[in-house]
Amino acid sequence: MKELKDRLNHLISKISPRLFFVIAYLHNRHRLPHFSHPKDLSEIWIKYVLEGNALKLYKLADKFLVREFVRERGHSDILPNLLGVWDKPITKTEFDKLPDSFALKMNYGAGMNIICQHKDTLSYQTVSSLLHKWFYNRKGYPCSENHYNLITRKVICEEYIGDSNQTSLTDYKFICINGEPFCVLVCFDRIDGEANYMPLTLDWKPLPNYNKNGCSYTIARPKNLDRMVRIASDLAKGIELVRIDLYDTGEHIYFGEMTLTPAGCIFHTWSQESLDEMGDYYWKTKATFVPQANF
Repeated sequence: MKELKDRLNHLISKISPRLFFVIAYLHNRHRLPHFSHPKDLSEIWIKYVLEGNALKLYKLADKFLVREFVRERGHSDILPNLLGVWDKPITKTEFDKLPDSFALKMNYGAGMNIICQHKDTLSYQTVSSLLHKWFYNRKGYPCSENHYNLITRKVICEEYIGDSNQTSLTDYKFICINGEPFCVLVCFDRIDGEANYMPLTLDWKPLPNYNKNGCSYTIARPKNLDRMVRIASDLAKGIELVRIDLYDTGEHIYFGEMTLTPAGCIFHTWSQESLDEMGDYYWKTKATFVPQANF
């Protein structure tokens, strides 16, 4: 069923990107979107993508190339150590040379990560099979995320972040609007691709009304929150719409990625109230926003 749905999405997006977004928005929000005069953040972000802006910034979505951008913005210290980069799936010899713990990932798209805490629990056959699947999948992305199709595919390996006894690392996702972070979505207790989410203000006040399901969680304020906010601001400067993902181990802040189309611009887990408020903020700050052309 999922494969059939994916094929249908690709077909619709090729025929009409606008129709693709109309159907996706209608399915999630139960009303038609207004792209000519967008109000909520989902409508605004969809229009932004339909106008080709994500394509112009595709290098920021490349998990390898974005490292240079982070350096240029003065934050090389938050980059995880790069252990290797390959233009094809790694060989058995290359795998054997990796340390006991590491993070293997494709440089494009989402969900293509192999997080290894102890190498003796991970077979090369498993790694090779996954990397071949991800590397040579030529189906491509539909219009909602077609900037990923511009990325030259690579496999990168970074140091493992966190305690080797941890089951998952908390992810701090900063929603940035007109060059500044607006709020942070905390992703925690991630297991097999599923996770819990909690939106909070930049000064760590919970926003349960921003969760579509109304769930609220008590989450300890990260030790380096203030610096993470400053980093997100530095990285987002001059970019109209972007999500910046960071990690805070308590001892160190690490860069995760920059996402140009969060949740395909549909924001499935966010309430309508949250999208309306963020849309209002977008229009209030739009007049003073100064875009930067080169990235």
